[in-house]
Amino acid sequence: MPPKINRTRKLRLNLLLWIASCFCLHSAIAERPNVIIILVDDLGYRDLGFTGATEFKTPNIDRLAHEGVIFKNGYASHSFCGPTRAGLVTGRYQQRFGFETNPAYAPRDAKSGLPKTETTIATRLKDVGYRTGVVGKWHLGHHPDFHPLNRGFDYFFGMLGGGHDFWETDSTRLNESYLHPLVYNKEFANVEGYLTHQLTDKAIEFIEESKDEPFFLYLSYNAPHAPFHAPQETVDSLSHIEHKFRRAYAAMVVEVDRDVGRVMDTLEELGLTKDTLIFFLSDNGGPQAGTVTDNLPFRDGKGAVYEGGIHVPFFAYWPGTIKGGQEFDYPVISIDLAPTAAALAGADQGNMEGVNLIPYVTGEETGAPHDYIFFRRRDGAAWAIIDKDGHKLARTHWESDKKEYYNLNNDPSETTDLNNPEHAATVDRLQAKWDDWNKDNIRYQFWDFPDHYKQQDQLYQSQRQ
Repeated sequence: MPPKINRTRKLRLNLLLWIASCFCLHSAIAERPNVIIILVDDLGYRDLGFTGATEFKTPNIDRLAHEGVIFKNGYASHSFCGPTRAGLVTGRYQQRFGFETNPAYAPRDAKSGLPKTETTIATRLKDVGYRTGVVGKWHLGHHPDFHPLNRGFDYFFGMLGGGHDFWETDSTRLNESYLHPLVYNKEFANVEGYLTHQLTDKAIEFIEESKDEPFFLYLSYNAPHAPFHAPQETVDSLSHIEHKFRRAYAAMVVEVDRDVGRVMDTLEELGLTKDTLIFFLSDNGGPQAGTVTDNLPFRDGKGAVYEGGIHVPFFAYWPGTIKGGQEFDYPVISIDLAPTAAALAGADQGNMEGVNLIPYVTGEETGAPHDYIFFRRRDGAAWAIIDKDGHKLARTHWESDKKEYYNLNNDPSETTDLNNPEHAATVDRLQAKWDDWNKDNIRYQFWDFPDHYKQQDQLYQSQRQ
């Protein structure tokens, strides 16, 4: 017969069991971090301090980069806005579901946007108890079917379209989508103050409201995308930059950096820093490269499959889990973020094609996350493939079927095309891999916004005749 346990010992034992259960519960929660993705818009590669900027300073972003892991070969999955975002929120190559163009501002168009067949990372995380929010630029469709609150998000503040004026809204100018009202969940809202600051205020609001539960925040700044608007005081502080648009653009980057600092201050005040994984990247390379933005050392800019269009500033920060001061050399791509978040949250990863990056930066996994990464514009009018060793094959010009081959390790600026008989075996290998990947892609499913409006105008004109 087992010995009797007196009442005092029994109470003590129950207390110890309760403490142990609380500890296990805390550990389980700690293993499911908050996740924040900070996506900036049209940022030039060398327009941050940690990537080489010298004309202006970005101390807050630089600190996070240096205290985390910098992905030296980090890529956006497309060379312009909307498609990159479609890939980011689904964890899939957006060509799989025909999102290769920027949707027009068309609230009654149920075709131009993220298909309902695709599951967002917000839905996956919400299903396992996360609170989910998106603040800033959506650009994944304007019909109610595409609204963030109908795609897995609990909270939304920002613009449904591809950009916005940073100072005002004006609902009387209906043809100017950058002046349309902002949206706060499902209500219209005005710009109050400077838009970047307002977006940060709402991001902080979301964090504060979510502090007692795991949360996912997609903080999608529309800066430093045009129009080049910034507080005059910040612009004046950069008077040494001669080009006026470059000066205003730089001021926008400085304001984003300050606001990233405000987000970090909030996490620190709430004691959430070590419980929060942060990714930072741009949606594509900088436009007007060499005048307004600086993509050096890379060639070309936004819209191109050269490195300047797709190779972006990219890092992860998670103190206590990711060792600071790291540089990761193998290619990673923006579709990796959703699978990373899903894996950490214990959520279903379904048909996502990206890779959980955390084991690779903590040393649990060695080698490359991807053997190859892929890029395609509009049914393959331009495309590229890059292997884990930096070999790149690309069709760069729509009017020509000529393929260019570069060794990015020796030639990151893509100055010397090596597509010649000496490298035929490598070229053939890359071409075969791209062809195999491309077999599972479909044709783009809706017009790019200029073509959409052109088709609309032609329809109206034909009806008037």
